[in-house]
Amino acid sequence: MKQLHLIAVSLAFACTQISPLSAAETKPAKKANPAEVAKNQKDAADFFAGQILRLKIAFTPEQKAKLGRDERNYAEGTISEVTASGESPGQKVMVKLKGSTGTFQHLGGRPSLTLNFEKPEGGTRFHGMKKLHLNNEVQDITFFSELISGEVARKAGVPASRCTHVFLELNGRNVGIYLAKEAFTKDFLSAFYKNTKGDLYDGGSYKEINESMKKDQGDPKDNAALKELIAACQNKDPDPAKRWERLNKILDVEKYMKFTALESVVCHWDGYNYFNHNNYRLYRDADTGKFSFFMHGMDNCFGDENFSMIPNFKLPRGPMVGAALMSCPQGPPMYWAAAKSAYEAIKKEDWGARVEFAGTRLRDAIAEKDPARATHYYERTVKQAMLRIPRRIANVGRQLQDPFKPFFMEKSGVNVPRNAWVLDISTGGKGDIVKLDGRTCLHLVSTGTGVPAWKQKIQLEAGRYRMGSIVGVLGVESNEDEHGRGGGLWVTGAPKRSNVLEGDGGFHPGEAGGQSMGYEFETKGGEVELVFELRAKKGEVWLALDGFGMTRGE
Repeated sequence: MKQLHLIAVSLAFACTQISPLSAAETKPAKKANPAEVAKNQKDAADFFAGQILRLKIAFTPEQKAKLGRDERNYAEGTISEVTASGESPGQKVMVKLKGSTGTFQHLGGRPSLTLNFEKPEGGTRFHGMKKLHLNNEVQDITFFSELISGEVARKAGVPASRCTHVFLELNGRNVGIYLAKEAFTKDFLSAFYKNTKGDLYDGGSYKEINESMKKDQGDPKDNAALKELIAACQNKDPDPAKRWERLNKILDVEKYMKFTALESVVCHWDGYNYFNHNNYRLYRDADTGKFSFFMHGMDNCFGDENFSMIPNFKLPRGPMVGAALMSCPQGPPMYWAAAKSAYEAIKKEDWGARVEFAGTRLRDAIAEKDPARATHYYERTVKQAMLRIPRRIANVGRQLQDPFKPFFMEKSGVNVPRNAWVLDISTGGKGDIVKLDGRTCLHLVSTGTGVPAWKQKIQLEAGRYRMGSIVGVLGVESNEDEHGRGGGLWVTGAPKRSNVLEGDGGFHPGEAGGQSMGYEFETKGGEVELVFELRAKKGEVWLALDGFGMTRGE
């Protein structure tokens, strides 16, 4: 049997080298008035932290017709605020429709909007901002997935927009609750970078960095730096040290690793690193000459508390940047170090209380017009998120813990018989019980068809449970499967699992290392079927029976 390799978790520091920008890129800009900058910053901060506003946007018939004909380009309108004491004087604003598959709606519906306040002639900032996005949140019934995900990211030092809520009237129609989101302007950049004059790219919808990225800031004709990043990622030099050195010259590797870890933490399956190469921005720091990524489009986060902290870094499905970094020996330990660092930064925050605050604030604003809807919203969405999001953060901590410590420590264990597992190869594949590195293991092998699995039925009282063990994997190439990919643990009838065993890794004899895998679930009580399965084109996986455990949680 082939020996499996240790997946170690240790901090590695990348060598860095500044890539100087051109003289044109470093030319001093006219200095802003410090007092004015400070006022704009305060006004914007007050907007995102203050009361929920009721906004009106109106167009002349000519401008409305213009926007209807060309929804992706700006038309001029006016924006005002409505309070109990009346309506504020309107100010000019340029408006265009935004959104992609699943979120875009036409002007007659509930369209997402981009508002530009300085673009119209004589335009002025709005609450200190040049630009603002209003998102319809049609894919987020809670209305605060992006708000909380952004706060989690910023807490860990990863760039993400601030958000709040507004109620919107669009040309005389009440279109309801919107998420107001900070735009990627120089004001935004100033919170994360000393120099805001670098190149800013929009990843677009479902595009890799080598697929015609749009440049939102910087010389549109100068893409030399982006080409160098692409070339560094595609570098086939057999010497991994040379590949790593070239990547570090053009990419802020430490920031990328933390960005990737945060996408995993908040379950951002629709981001850059998981399935779609979607919802991201790329910025080249004008001081260092290196690229880094922003979090974006997080309206579908925190949907699965078992979401794996192991992205798929293998091409063609994985991200180009991540695949290049993980092909170097420094990559995996640096990713895990970044993940642990991010978790340490966020774990002490009371996210349940933060969700409750945001949800109560929105509930009370809804109640001014519709008390019944406000109560329904709070009871059906906010209370669930108050449990789900803290559970996810706790799950991340358990995924990152030392895999050879007891897997469950909070509650008394549940006895799971080790000899009661039943092999199911009815649809294909192979399986047996073997000894590997001194451990008794459940073993599964893919033959290219079917889903081989070990299963065990157990009676449980109503409650929340966690199960897990030490696992190993060799040569697994996953199928595209709606229920999950690679090897993994789950319970029959549960939603799609996201824990994943792919590639190579796991046991190593005589050393305190390995890879742990856990799965958390809730039952109303009765018979539950535990499953260890393999969904793959080829490869094999192991689960250590002597390391398997289950506990009942809160």
